[in-house]
Amino acid sequence: MTDPGTPRRFSRLPRADTPSTDTARAKFAESLDAIDAFLEHATTGGREAFVRNSPAYASGSMVIIRCAALFEVEEFTPFLNDVPHEVSNALRTMRNIASHGGYRAMNDTLFWATLTTDLPPYLTAWRSTLASNPTL
Repeated sequence: MTDPGTPRRFSRLPRADTPSTDTARAKFAESLDAIDAFLEHATTGGREAFVRNSPAYASGSMVIIRCAALFEVEEFTPFLNDVPHEVSNALRTMRNIASHGGYRAMNDTLFWATLTTDLPPYLTAWRSTLASNPTL
């Protein structure tokens, strides 16, 4: 038990009211840059280098985790409006498997297809939405 007179070592700062549009755009662009970097690292060596417990596999997991996180930030909603609900649910499911279930539960063939075939068009569309709508 702590002494009530002992100062707390951590206290959460209050959040800013609402980030500006420019701040949300910048953070969304930064998130996409990180996802692109992880995706490049995950896929550069090809399917044969994409094996469990490899750095490429860990980077692929980060791609899924970061993509799913986009849908958890309210300020990013305008950039993600065209994403079907099934896609955001699939990303959340894969994220849960990657982060909670571990690699043993992941279907590696589906994982690779998601990274190399399914996800890149969405990343391109998200960048396009960002570039073509400066007021979002």
